[in-house]
Amino acid sequence: MRYQKLTVENFLVFKGEQVINIPDKDGVVVLYGRNGKGKTSLLNAFRWAWTGEVRKRSTRSLPPEDITNKVALGEASGASVRCRVRLEFEAEGAQWDLTRSLTRKGEEYSAELTLRRDAVALSTADAERKVTELMPREIEQFFLFDGELLDQYEKLLDDDSTAGTTLRDAIERILGLPILENAARDSARVAERAGELVAAAAKRDSKTKKLGQALDVEQTRLRAFRQNYESEDQKAKDLEAESGQLDQQMAEQSGKLEIKTRRDETLKLLKRAEVQCGAAKEKFENLLAESWRAVLVEPIEARIEQDTKALESIEEQLDELRFAAILARHFKARGEDSCPVCESSLEANNRAALERHLQSAGSSELRATEDQAAALKTSLKRLRESGRGHELRANLKSVEDDYLSLQQQIEDYQEDLDDFEDKLKGQDTGLTELVQRSKNVSILLQQAKAAWKAERGKYEQAKQNVAKLEDQIRKTGAGQADPGVYKRQRTAEALAELYQKAIVIYRDQLKESIQEKATELFQSMRSESDYVKLAINESYGLRILDRSGTPVKHRSAGYEHLVALSLLGGLQASSPISGPLVMDSPFGRLDEHHVDGVVANLDKLSSQVFLLVHERELPRETARELLRGRMLAEFELSRGASAHETNIQELRSV
Repeated sequence: MRYQKLTVENFLVFKGEQVINIPDKDGVVVLYGRNGKGKTSLLNAFRWAWTGEVRKRSTRSLPPEDITNKVALGEASGASVRCRVRLEFEAEGAQWDLTRSLTRKGEEYSAELTLRRDAVALSTADAERKVTELMPREIEQFFLFDGELLDQYEKLLDDDSTAGTTLRDAIERILGLPILENAARDSARVAERAGELVAAAAKRDSKTKKLGQALDVEQTRLRAFRQNYESEDQKAKDLEAESGQLDQQMAEQSGKLEIKTRRDETLKLLKRAEVQCGAAKEKFENLLAESWRAVLVEPIEARIEQDTKALESIEEQLDELRFAAILARHFKARGEDSCPVCESSLEANNRAALERHLQSAGSSELRATEDQAAALKTSLKRLRESGRGHELRANLKSVEDDYLSLQQQIEDYQEDLDDFEDKLKGQDTGLTELVQRSKNVSILLQQAKAAWKAERGKYEQAKQNVAKLEDQIRKTGAGQADPGVYKRQRTAEALAELYQKAIVIYRDQLKESIQEKATELFQSMRSESDYVKLAINESYGLRILDRSGTPVKHRSAGYEHLVALSLLGGLQASSPISGPLVMDSPFGRLDEHHVDGVVANLDKLSSQVFLLVHERELPRETARELLRGRMLAEFELSRGASAHETNIQELRSV
């Protein structure tokens, strides 16, 4: 199976019609979105298309009024509103078009399912049957992976866990074991019906009449015991499912305190960030008052350079003028007949030249030049004082970065709070009441299992009694049924026994295959080299073994995550049913190193994988680097016009 296109219309946070086009080839599609922006809603879009069920991080389904986009409902003002998910895909060599819709008219909701194969619509009954065949509801969790619900995989390690038993049954369904189980049951019933013909023939002969009557009574008891143990078996399965739901609800209720604690801590961080953001904003505004300095950095530097050169030139002139003034004083003090420097006698022409030079460097010119130099120095001082633009510019940049970073933190905290509030919604059932209900269901479940065991024992005993009576009738040589009846009976009994043996052999082979494939995947993702292998138990739970073959106890949450992903990969590789894998919060418990390991091995999980992540889980550049040619497309889930609207934007596609 390969997905080709997903269309959502007024579904949960997606207002209007929005489309995800999927390249028709193997690879990975990455959809980025912050908390509360619709990643789980997209997972639910796939789930709703296949099962007609929407869940928000629990086992309970959302009612119809919570599935349709709230903004679309509000804008309709009571008019008709359609909520729709359309999934186009390829499977079994054909093109399929699956659409599930929910329409509100007034206060009433009407649901509709349509399925087209190669553009030909199937009847409603055939559509329901085919959808269930393509994606049985019991196994959808292995194709729609929610990293927030990993605890259900951990319960597979507990052989007495009802949730683990339910999951085990789902695993065996995906592996095809019900086919053999149904065949064994049907063969046994064929043998029973043949036995009824044997009893009827025996009752018609006077020699075997009493034996025939006794056989008839025992066969009646046999059928009753079979019906009883099948009824108790179904009751046990229903109670196991109910117990699993109660366990999930209790986990949610028990997690309330932790969620509230995390919410309160996030609220404190939000308030602190808001105060810091306000201070950064005020500081930024104060710096803006002198922002002109930052703008004039280059012009001021150019003027300083120009005035500095001018001052250097004036300083040279001042040196000459001051020297001339000194000469003039000496010349006057020593008389006009000798040189003021070397004190030698001056001839008339030399004296005239010196007088002209001293006259040109008079005191008025010196004072004017000194005033000019002083003015330039004052100007340069002011320019240098006003030239703090570099420092101001750096401060502005630093404060702006802090302000923007704090704004981003505030937005992240707000989204985390929305996520916490979403998880706390609908949990109004008291924990004490849930615990009591769970205890009651557990008692009923144990009673059903005990009743099944007792009725099964009675059935096996009646079966032996029937076989003895049939053997006695055959030995009399009288009251014999048609030879074909005996042949059919023996054949059916042999087949039933064969199928029972096949179930044991096939189950063991499947476990070995899953263990092998899961171990191979685990080894390629794990970082701890001492963790060398995975070992499977009767419930398909996987334990980590170290080099000595000893199970690793108290494994971390991150390794629980890796083991769950390894199980998914093992199931995909061993199952007759395979398909695209949609993963929400796939890396929540993993560190950066293990995230890289998982991303590098996504093609071993499934041929087509959809990652619903936020950038803190998987940065975009990291995804592009690790996936390279295997990335089919990137999409971003961003906020629309309101908090109840999300837009799907394609970033890139092959």
